Amino acid sequence: MTQIKTMNKSIQIYGWMFVLPAIISIIIFIIYPIVFSSIMSFTNWKSLFVDIKFVGFDNYRWVFSRDGDLFWQGLNVSFKFALISTLIQTVLGFILASVLYNLSRRAQSIYKVLLYTPVILPAAVVAVMWSFIYKPEVGLIDQFLSKVFHITNTPLWIADQNIALWSVIATNTWRFVGITMIIYFVAMNAISKEVIESSRMDGANKWQTIKHIIIPLTWRSTQINILLSIIGGLKSFDLFYLLTGGAAGTRVVGLHIYKTAFEYRQFARAVTMSLILTIIIGIVTIIVNKVFKKVEDF
Repeated sequence: MTQIKTMNKSIQIYGWMFVLPAIISIIIFIIYPIVFSSIMSFTNWKSLFVDIKFVGFDNYRWVFSRDGDLFWQGLNVSFKFALISTLIQTVLGFILASVLYNLSRRAQSIYKVLLYTPVILPAAVVAVMWSFIYKPEVGLIDQFLSKVFHITNTPLWIADQNIALWSVIATNTWRFVGITMIIYFVAMNAISKEVIESSRMDGANKWQTIKHIIIPLTWRSTQINILLSIIGGLKSFDLFYLLTGGAAGTRVVGLHIYKTAFEYRQFARAVTMSLILTIIIGIVTIIVNKVFKKVEDF
């Protein structure tokens, strides 16, 4: 009995030893920043830790006042970007996964690498590449339209108020559709081949198989893809910063928070906006999960 107790204690000690690095990482990189940010949002922190005073809810009142309109305008752009990107990315990712699913093993290996490569590219590389593609007159798009369709009066893809956001959406879709495709592809491969073969033997065509079997059985993957895309869209910053700089109606909320902190030197207000954005993302996540659960139960 004593030996069993000693073994259990040893197992617990080894268990804690393995878990401890993860616990320390969570405390340092998640819990501490949240606690620190929450405290600093109630101060007048500007740039340096000098003359910091407690100001109560002043920063929160500022965000919800007329002076904080830029935050809500940026949030509106972020929501528009997130919703449109999610719709396009989810549909396109499912189509690409379906095409990939029906290819041979060798072709699958090649196309998986080609379609997933943009995901691993740094944002700076993607932005530089697409800025050349969008470049007026000499860019790839303008050259293609000019030589193939003889169209010369093309818009300024990342400087036109009416089209700049769509240009960033196109770049973002090209960059991240590979993730959506891979998640769907894995889910499709998890479906029993016998189920699909039996449906075809019963006379179901490809569209009926997709509608009544593949879509329902990959529903959880759809939920994951939509959540990842919406959260990523609301947090978007890098492509907007590198491609447009927030011009032409593309000043997303992340870019506004960055400018508030590092250009206007209002760190406390930037932290406050970040916390509000985190709460909004949490609420959106809960709503999306509840909607999917209701649809699944239905």
